[in-house]
Amino acid sequence: MGTSYGPGIVHLVAEADLGTEADPGGDDAGGGPVVAWLLEIAALGLSRRFRDLVGDRVAEFTHDGGRVAWRWLSDEEAAPILDAGPSFGDTHEEWPAAMDHDLFVPNCTAAGPGSVAADGSPVDGWYYTPVEPVVERLRELLAEIDRGGYDGDPETVTELLERLEFCRRHDLFMVVA
Repeated sequence: MGTSYGPGIVHLVAEADLGTEADPGGDDAGGGPVVAWLLEIAALGLSRRFRDLVGDRVAEFTHDGGRVAWRWLSDEEAAPILDAGPSFGDTHEEWPAAMDHDLFVPNCTAAGPGSVAADGSPVDGWYYTPVEPVVERLRELLAEIDRGGYDGDPETVTELLERLEFCRRHDLFMVVA
């Protein structure tokens, strides 16, 4: 299997850990094993708020002052994420340097890139960066391409920018795994 990228962390990481037999959503109170796993990700404190597809629903996780909480989004709130579904792509030959991370974090609590320190977590040692500066860098690359100052593929940069903007708009991790 080659490298893939896409929105959300569940479909690229958790399914391998939890197995496909696991009830992803569970009930409203407990949330099931996928929600429990996402709560562990939230407890890392990388993001103040993120969302992810959990079965056929969308859950939102918050981290505030060490307190972690979650809730199911309403149908209206979840609609754009559910409509898009988990869409993945393969890495490109001309992968821009701005994309050289594993996790692109919405509402990131860190000022810049770093490495996840979470012993025992499947994301331990992964490189992360806040989404916002990568979006800005990709916009700059598109402008450089227009001016003839960058040899990168404009379609690749545009595709990655669109996916990151979607993730930022809907508080989703973008994962490269």
